[in-house]
Amino acid sequence: MSKKFTTVKTPEEIKIMKKGGRILYKILHEIGANAQEGVTPKELDKMAHGLCQKYNVKPAFFGLYDFPGAFCSSVNDMAVHGIPDDTPLKNQDIFTVDFGVELDGFMTDSAYSFIIGGKAPKKTKKFLATIEEALHAAVHICKDGVRVGDIGAIIEYIVEEKGGYGIVEDLGGHGIGQDVHEEPHIYNYGTPGTGPVLKEGMTIAIEPIANMGSGAIITDNDGWGIRSADGTLSGQFEHTVMIGKTKGMIITQ
Repeated sequence: MSKKFTTVKTPEEIKIMKKGGRILYKILHEIGANAQEGVTPKELDKMAHGLCQKYNVKPAFFGLYDFPGAFCSSVNDMAVHGIPDDTPLKNQDIFTVDFGVELDGFMTDSAYSFIIGGKAPKKTKKFLATIEEALHAAVHICKDGVRVGDIGAIIEYIVEEKGGYGIVEDLGGHGIGQDVHEEPHIYNYGTPGTGPVLKEGMTIAIEPIANMGSGAIITDNDGWGIRSADGTLSGQFEHTVMIGKTKGMIITQ
């Protein structure tokens, strides 16, 4: 991970990131719309490469730390960083796409957990809705002077205390700009009033990641895929966010 601390962006830089974020949203949700039973993540990864060419952006993850895919593909108990493979998706699978693009030297990063076929048990939908709720609550408090601990605390409260699910504490968000990963690390747990202070105009990626069981994880033999240790379902939602004067602004929508 880069040691570069995320900077306050100029209006022109924010304009570039907002344009990249809109493109990223389009590609991410086009992938989701085509993620149906029988389709493989590898086929969708090929589609992602083609869409990047169509919209004149680069897939920010491809080759990053030698990652071989355009996006990270995580299914069911896979929490993050799965390599798109040839395993066909099945109805009721949780299919998480974590994807980033580069436009004019600036990165945006977003993730969404799709339910294949749209139908799933109520407990699965409630689990994913809780993670998404935590993301949006965290975005809302991203005003000038917010601390990293404030962001982590609200995510932890909604996911663990209110929802009863396990935060994956070893994973979290990050600063973002000219690099995909910049400091500071945005923990998904924390104590209010602690951690680095963020200023208006800075950009960060907030990404609550949780398991339906405990937050414990294990890594696959390929060194990339990270799964829930107890085999329970995992989910992730992420947006690139600009720290605002009174609240956060989602760039990836």
